[in-house]
Amino acid sequence: MGIIDIDFGRFQDFLFIFSRIAALYIFIPVMGSPLIPSRLKIGLIFATSLLIMPLLKGLPLPQPNNLFELSMYLIFEAMVGWTIAYTARLIFSAVQIAGTVVDFQMGFGVVNVIDPQTNSQVSVTAQFQNILAILLFFATDAHHLMIQAIIDSFFLINPTELSLHDSTVEFILLLFTGTFVTATKIAAPVMAILFFLSVGLGLVARTVPQMNVFIVGFPLQIGVGLLMIGLSMNFFGTLVANEFHDLPGKLIGMMRTF
Repeated sequence: MGIIDIDFGRFQDFLFIFSRIAALYIFIPVMGSPLIPSRLKIGLIFATSLLIMPLLKGLPLPQPNNLFELSMYLIFEAMVGWTIAYTARLIFSAVQIAGTVVDFQMGFGVVNVIDPQTNSQVSVTAQFQNILAILLFFATDAHHLMIQAIIDSFFLINPTELSLHDSTVEFILLLFTGTFVTATKIAAPVMAILFFLSVGLGLVARTVPQMNVFIVGFPLQIGVGLLMIGLSMNFFGTLVANEFHDLPGKLIGMMRTF
């Protein structure tokens, strides 16, 4: 009997749980940001894995026969966690797409800032709305839904039977389609008013050729666009909050297709 008695079977089960949760925490919105210290991420992953492990007692987990099978099952577990995180990240992608489209219409297309979550350049409005979406993410307890989803995934997805069906591809395409639909809904109020403003400026340019519509229209589009962004904040918050409330259904639907 050694000083530390390690049950290899339980340790192997812990590796599978750890791998799936690690992929979730690495790619999940906010927690996947490079600004979060790596030690904090590892600590949260380790603590969450330990807390979840008793809940899965008696659940049949993969029993690999060799190192190659162990590696493949760990990759499959990571794919499951990544899929759950990416489903949630699509909501933030919709917010950024909407902000980018609005900024392009307002004339802010070349004004970009660095998004600390992705280390990529995004438009000003997209970054502003993305920060609001992060606040709503925590305000609606969507982070709790993600943890619940990763627990449910162990009961719904067996890595030994993991395969892609036609329904899986169709559901992924449906999620992508929903992303652009959500982006269109978010940008619709501002895009509508800017469209009518452009039509009005076009009529002014035809009826009063002496007026420099470009000089007048550029600050007018910015002012009206910013005003509509402020007036549509309540609509934006309700829409994004509804998307977070619908997230469990999307996650369960995604997991059932595997």
